Amino acid sequence: MRHFLILLFLFSAYAQSQQTAQNLFSQYQSALYQIRIIELESGNKSSIGSGFQIDPQGNMITNYHVVSEYVYDPDKYRIEYLTIDGESGPLQLINFDVVNDLALVRKTELNALEDIFPIATSLPNQGTTIYSLGNPHDLGMIVVPGTFNGIKKNSFYQRIHFTGSINPGMSGGPVVNENGHVMGVNVATAGNQIGFLIPLSKIEQLLTKHADEPLPISEFKSTIQQQLMQNQTELLSKLQNATWQMAPLGQANVPTKIGEFLSCWGDSNTNNEEALFLSVENRCRLDEQIFLHGGLRSGGIELEFEWLNGQKLGENRFYSLYNSSVIGAGAGNAATKTDVTNYQCENSKVTNKNNVSSKTVLCVRAYKEFAELYDVLFIGATLDHKEQGLISHFTLAGVAKDSALSFTKQFMDAIEWQ
Repeated sequence: MRHFLILLFLFSAYAQSQQTAQNLFSQYQSALYQIRIIELESGNKSSIGSGFQIDPQGNMITNYHVVSEYVYDPDKYRIEYLTIDGESGPLQLINFDVVNDLALVRKTELNALEDIFPIATSLPNQGTTIYSLGNPHDLGMIVVPGTFNGIKKNSFYQRIHFTGSINPGMSGGPVVNENGHVMGVNVATAGNQIGFLIPLSKIEQLLTKHADEPLPISEFKSTIQQQLMQNQTELLSKLQNATWQMAPLGQANVPTKIGEFLSCWGDSNTNNEEALFLSVENRCRLDEQIFLHGGLRSGGIELEFEWLNGQKLGENRFYSLYNSSVIGAGAGNAATKTDVTNYQCENSKVTNKNNVSSKTVLCVRAYKEFAELYDVLFIGATLDHKEQGLISHFTLAGVAKDSALSFTKQFMDAIEWQ
């Protein structure tokens, strides 16, 4: 009897969820749109996403990445909407938040009565059923029930963890509570029913920047630069002011927990009986990056320490291994030659405040569109042992030079011998 009651409860909950989804779709389908980026020369869509209307003036919210092609090349693309009834029309880009992947666009052709999605006043309780709406794979609008799991842990950019299917084309669609009030925006999926949403607070921040007039095209790139600079200044400040927890690695002590936003992992080759050297690694990274356009990501941070012991190899062979490990380090973010310059590197021999001597390489590449932003790659190899040593490495994406140099000094000074 108990199992029957549990099954009855689950069936009733499922049926109620399906009924709520149907009600939401019928009530709000006219306020839900496909957002299309049209390539002007061909007249065909280049990419699609979703969006939703929030007021009678025709303002809609979508993802920044949905309209990013237009932001980067407004002479090649235009933005338009498509309704569930097949009607289409032009959209203006009013403003955007590149860091939180949000954009505000506006219909220039309004009907007498415009349906809208109301914005929620608060997030639901953890475990509550919520509903994601969008246009997956260009197949038409759907409603996907899922579970609100709160804000993702250790998330600098504050994403909601959503148990439910978010598929390509649903980006920019609303996620609503049972009353149809928007409390998030679809943004990404990790597969296996794991989705991520932009939370209500970020929507509210975008709307506080709302202006009657669209952001001028001439200010698109400068707005991106300003937002990236502000974000990275805040992120690096929080990391540098956090307590850096130290842990042993080989004969060194290295930072293994730097702030609450970086996730850290370890590995070694100790189970490889044929290995002629010992390799033990600690890696930390920010799991989130900022999408700028299809070939460029920014905002990422990676840190890595590797202890190598090659006493079985002998001094000469170990030096060759050590050198190849240093050469193998690379950038931590995607970028193309149209976006960034080649790396310019400086080699130094440095002794830090703990009397650890290292050969270091500090490389910087500039963003071509953003004069004050750089990607930074640092590699250091200790010189105090002949057949063993520590290789330290970090990458910073989209930072100012002063911030990068300050972080580099703190990073180097954190290393000490046991």
